[in-house]
Amino acid sequence: MNFIAVILGVYLAFYINQEAQSSREKKEGILLMNSMINDLESDIKVYVDYQIPAIIKYKEEVDSLLMLLVTNNFEAINEQLPKILQVENYVPTTSTYTSMKSSGKVKLLKGLKLQKDLSDYYDGLVEECIHKNELQVTFFLDELMHWLILNADFLEMALPKDADFRVLQNKLIIYSSFVDQKIKNYEMIVEDSELLKQQLDSLVNR
Repeated sequence: MNFIAVILGVYLAFYINQEAQSSREKKEGILLMNSMINDLESDIKVYVDYQIPAIIKYKEEVDSLLMLLVTNNFEAINEQLPKILQVENYVPTTSTYTSMKSSGKVKLLKGLKLQKDLSDYYDGLVEECIHKNELQVTFFLDELMHWLILNADFLEMALPKDADFRVLQNKLIIYSSFVDQKIKNYEMIVEDSELLKQQLDSLVNR
């Protein structure tokens, strides 16, 4: 009888410990999901309110300069040129997910679908965003700025009328395509962020 009591006591202690551990992990998982929800909300707002409208406007400025070069409207070209010399990038906040991944706490988020969706977003789409940002900046510095340094008068912010603009036109065509790819990536980030946020909200509030 005493032997059975000891076994029951050990089992009960083990059960209580397991329940306490499960409760702690559930609370920590909710805290982590709330942190990601806040990250996603902040990123969505930045992209929708500023980044996407700004980069769409920037592409319009690039395309406008390209059309002016085609028509050889030098006065308008020199007025338009400064508008493309500022490049802005933004990358979604990854600190919560990166911390979870490095500490192995992604497993605290129950459900393989959620874990896969998070990986697809952070390890896929966000990494693609970083790559497209870097691609734009690299092309801007190595190709556009390099051509402008060799040909433009930065004191007057003007291009010489005798310059061969075909090279610049070709570079702007390629550059515009990079900017367009970045716009599409930013729009995909907003779409996927909203879906992830809804998924996390439903888990936190159920």
